[in-house]
Amino acid sequence: MKAVLNKKLKEPKPQEFIVMNEYAQVFSGLKRGYPNFSDDYEEARTIVNDAQFRIIQQGTSFKLEKLPL
Repeated sequence: MKAVLNKKLKEPKPQEFIVMNEYAQVFSGLKRGYPNFSDDYEEARTIVNDAQFRIIQQGTSFKLEKLPL
């Protein structure tokens, strides 16, 4: 972790996304090693990079979409 001496030079937070499948269900985490989807929007887990999205895609046969927060 880097020390920030000047707040103006602070690195911006990475963009967060939620993942939604073709049935309008949100990604809510892994269950027994496979992606789990929920109808409740409040249970949505955020992801921050494309590698996480590709891992979720490999574990499911649903068509997925990333939605920015």
